[in-house]
Amino acid sequence: MPAQPVKKKILIVDDEESIGIGMTEILKDAGFMAHYVTDGVKAVEEMSKIRYDLIFMDIVMPKMNGLEAFRKIKQINKDAKVVLFTGFYKDAEKIIFEGIKEGMIEEFLRKPFFAEEIINIARKYA
Repeated sequence: MPAQPVKKKILIVDDEESIGIGMTEILKDAGFMAHYVTDGVKAVEEMSKIRYDLIFMDIVMPKMNGLEAFRKIKQINKDAKVVLFTGFYKDAEKIIFEGIKEGMIEEFLRKPFFAEEIINIARKYA
């Protein structure tokens, strides 16, 4: 019996439950293992337990924003691949540029986004 391919693990981090759950379901339907958490603190905790292949992370969140969480995750796993996303946020480009300088994937998403965008990025980097 042929071995089953290993499903790539993706973490979704967003304080908007509808976005997080929606992205999780889209990625599961596309064949990925996807897990959702609601803030940067929980993302850092999750990364200390499980090695994810890719992280989709909102920039604007309570407790710890996406860039701060990205920096802490990089301390846990320097090879972590992170894609930041956001809705309208006046300083988004500045934060995304900082993330890119610090090793974030050179792609980001703006809300609202399409399922195909999420799946294509996941297939490209996970």
